[in-house]
Amino acid sequence: MNVLEVAEPVLIALALLFFVKSGRSKQFPMMTTYLGLRAASAAILEVILNLHRFAPISETLQYSLYFYTYWTSYTVTAITIFFVIREIFCHVTEPVPGIRRFGLLAFNWVAVISGIISVSAALPLKGLGAGLMAIGFQVMRCVSILELCLLAFLALFIHSLGRSFRSLAFGISLGFGLQAGMELITSLVATRSPHLDSNMNIVLQVAITLVLGGWIGYFLTPEPQAEREAITLPVSSPLIRWNEIATALGHSTPHVVVGQSSATFLQDVEQVVDKILTKNSISVNS
Repeated sequence: MNVLEVAEPVLIALALLFFVKSGRSKQFPMMTTYLGLRAASAAILEVILNLHRFAPISETLQYSLYFYTYWTSYTVTAITIFFVIREIFCHVTEPVPGIRRFGLLAFNWVAVISGIISVSAALPLKGLGAGLMAIGFQVMRCVSILELCLLAFLALFIHSLGRSFRSLAFGISLGFGLQAGMELITSLVATRSPHLDSNMNIVLQVAITLVLGGWIGYFLTPEPQAEREAITLPVSSPLIRWNEIATALGHSTPHVVVGQSSATFLQDVEQVVDKILTKNSISVNS
């Protein structure tokens, strides 16, 4: 466990370095922010843990600094993951803007509902620390569900969207999905079997290490040339029809007054008949 805890900040720093050097940080800026936040929080927490070696400090103050710093960074990181997921969804649905519009609408509603649930869970609790923990847990739980939903969506439709499992968007989603799944499983097991808490923490730490290693592999591997160009879908793709339906929904259609259009049509017919009769009368008189 100690080896894995030491390896995590190193792998985060390497992942951030390789991600920036690959030139894809401009494509996914929120992913860069996420890795930067994790690297900064890991460094700050490590300094707080060893603060007693550099300055005299009480254990109570050191624990308080570590507690509030950890849970604040945990909550901020969870919020950042939400924007990373949103960013990936926008990227992979570029060929289908109608579906993307409805997906973003769902993301916004999930964000609002998650905020309400998190604040509601913290209100009955007394103390700033307990409330901060409750908010962090609820936000991360809601974000974890979104991570799993995005992974399931890409697993089913990644090829229909003109991309492959080698794409960076799928690699990032796969890492978040595996991490979210393991967090939900370890949380459930620890709740029902507290004596397995330490073992499940080791399993979770192994999963986090594997996710970071997998991300580094994706960052170092160039994407296929076809996925670095503009993605176009074939006309026969079913997503084209779904996109047309999604684009049509939510847009108001022009209204036509039936009586007015009928009167205009009859007036046009009468004018045509009058012209024909006038022309015929002139030809007969001549």
